Order: sequence, then structure tokens, then C-alpha cells
Amino acid sequence: AFIRYAQAFPTNFLALVDTYETILSGVPNYLSVALGLWRFAQIQAVGIRLDSGDLAYLSMRAREVFSTAADAFANEGFQFIAGSRIVASNDINEAVLLSLHDQPHSIDSFGIGTNLVTCQAQPALGMVYKLVELNGQPRMKLSQDFEKQGVPSRKAVYRLYGQDDMA
Repeated sequence: AFIRYAQAFPTNFLALVDTYETILSGVPNYLSVALGLWRFAQIQAVGIRLDSGDLAYLSMRAREVFSTAADAFANEGFQFIAGSRIVASNDINEAVLLSLHDQPHSIDSFGIGTNLVTCQAQPALGMVYKLVELNGQPRMKLSQDFEKQGVPSRKAVYRLYGQDDMA
């Protein structure tokens, strides 16, 4: 998916790296595609987006990995990767911003969407779409983070009504 995204937006490659395992999968995959962009097209990748988990911790770990990669591929002019942008999102609000302000992190910018456009008295329904079946064959998302794993097979959706005919 990262390769296809980079092909579509080569000069704006900002990868969402926390879909499976951020540090062991997402960040290394970002670096692989970023190195390919650099080697074959002399295009510098933009960075990564973190959208779940401990944003402060993950940003610092990602920055460490970027620095290690920059050192490892310094002879190819890949040092710029150490400065890859780290964008944090995930229902960012004032409380999250204040919390991040009070702890060390390596976040360069924030993506604020839901709490910018949604009235908190009438909150948004947060959801994630996950592939559970392909051509009649069940598919399961695997992740070291148990909460991110999916249950395979097609689902059915039901709307329940109370005695007052309210959903």
C-alpha cells in the first residue's frame, strides 16, 4: 500500500504507519519506500502519521529509527530521513495537546479533525473499516496489538429499537 501511495503522490509521501505494528512494521516499511523514492527518483519522502497508541512514545521511537537509518545509509545521501516529519492525529483535543506539551515527544505537527468540526455535546461516531472477507474467503487482520486484530468473515448489521421506537 505504501508503494502505491508513493507512486500516486511521490512528492507528498506521508505514510500512516500504525495500522499493524508501528515500530516493527509501519516505520520500517515507510523507510523502505522512502529509500526507494530517493534511490530511483531523488525524491525525499515527507514523513509519517501516527493515529493511535501512545503518540509521545511512538514519536520518539520512530525518530530513533529514522536517525539509525540516516546513519546506515549516509553514503547514499539519505541523511535527510532523520528529519522526516512526524504528524500525530487520533482525536486530538485540548487535553491531549496539554498532555503532550508536558512530556517529551518528537511530534512535528498535529492533525486535528474530529474535535475541530464536531460538537462534543453531540459526539462523532469513531469507526474503522477492516477487510474481513475477499472473494468469499475470510480475512483476518493480524497485529501484536490485540485491540487492532479483526474477526474474519462477513458481518451483519442490526438496528435495535426500544419500546419507545427509538434506536
